[in-house]
Amino acid sequence: MTNPGEVLTLVEEDPDNLSEIDSNKRKWLKVRRQNEEGASELQVQESVNPTAIVADFIRQHSASGKLVARSLFLLPPYSLTEEDLMPLLETLSQEEALADITCIQGTEDDYFYSTHTMTANYADMCVQVMEKDICRAIAAAVRFDCQTYPRPYKVAMLELLPYCFEAQQIEAALAAMDTHPDYADIRSVASSNAVPYLFSERFMSYGKAYGLCEWLEVEQYQNP
Repeated sequence: MTNPGEVLTLVEEDPDNLSEIDSNKRKWLKVRRQNEEGASELQVQESVNPTAIVADFIRQHSASGKLVARSLFLLPPYSLTEEDLMPLLETLSQEEALADITCIQGTEDDYFYSTHTMTANYADMCVQVMEKDICRAIAAAVRFDCQTYPRPYKVAMLELLPYCFEAQQIEAALAAMDTHPDYADIRSVASSNAVPYLFSERFMSYGKAYGLCEWLEVEQYQNP
């Protein structure tokens, strides 16, 4: 079996925006030109721990608000085999110095992030966006705000990071949620100046939701 420290590879044109990562953080990669053979070989500097490399890669993605999917390492330019990837990830989860690296399971893949720069709630939102589960993403955001703060969820927030949903996507998702039993608790409410919000009947009544969105959009500006 190939040593994981020898199989992590990188192409010069990186489809995963690695160009955004500080080049000093990638000094473990070098290009060895084999001029006499007319070919190029990419290899990892032997002195660097591959587990630390992966952890640093995940941390940098987390710092920019992105998750790292497990499947990423199985695809080009990395092209790790399962035999190489499994022990590497096991070591990643066992080392105390890497305790901030966390795995979250989605329906389509496992995803990694660093708790140093990303919360579990934000990571969960990113998973739903990556898996294009808009209805579930909306419901989770609404329920979280209603339970945690508590407050209704402003619909316009869905157009911002990490969602960046378009208005048509939001409208279509809300229409689908109206008839789906899994989202029967998600209800609409609007302030007197017609700013739309959503709330979950699991955590607040319509009256409370209306009162809160009215305060957020109208009353707090009338009573500074």
